Amino acid sequence: MVETEDKLPQIEKRDPASLPYPLPFPCRVVAALMRRIRFRWLLFKHRPNLQIGRGTSIIFRDVHFTTKWGEIVIGDNSSILEGDLYARLIIGDRVCIVGAIKIGGSGKYRVTIGDDTWIAPNVYICPSTHNHKKRGRTIREQGLRGGDITIGRDCWIGVNAVISPGVTVGDGAIIGANAVVTKDVPAYAIAVGIPAKVIGYRE
Repeated sequence: MVETEDKLPQIEKRDPASLPYPLPFPCRVVAALMRRIRFRWLLFKHRPNLQIGRGTSIIFRDVHFTTKWGEIVIGDNSSILEGDLYARLIIGDRVCIVGAIKIGGSGKYRVTIGDDTWIAPNVYICPSTHNHKKRGRTIREQGLRGGDITIGRDCWIGVNAVISPGVTVGDGAIIGANAVVTKDVPAYAIAVGIPAKVIGYRE
């Protein structure tokens, strides 16, 4: 026997506005409290080598710090959504790192990122690399070489870009997606390719 529509189980209809989105107030309070506790614990764990400025936003579950190489200083009103930071590092004010950045290398060298710079996902910034020229020795045995990396103010680093050791990216420069920067880039230049070459300048 086929049930008629009026005999089928009825599902309660609820007004979408009544659904618990966003989280109920008590849950939001607990979540905010947990973020604050994690923030304080992170500062305590890495003291005195980790300094975070006022108004800076960090997604702590997706950002990993290692301060054994030296101090990490992050300026005011910056945001870091995802990444691994394991180098001597200075990040300026109002810097936006969108996601999955890798900044790391030998503790001998420093990475500096200027104010108002934007960095797209999957960027790799490494101030040191392996020596590899001698065929008679393993790469591991040949040690490291490198140099400080400086990225100026108001730069834009495109997705999947690689910044090599010892490079300076001038103020206002743009590095295109997938570029590998092996030499200095002048201020306000636009550099693309592997290896990156200057194809123009901002007006």
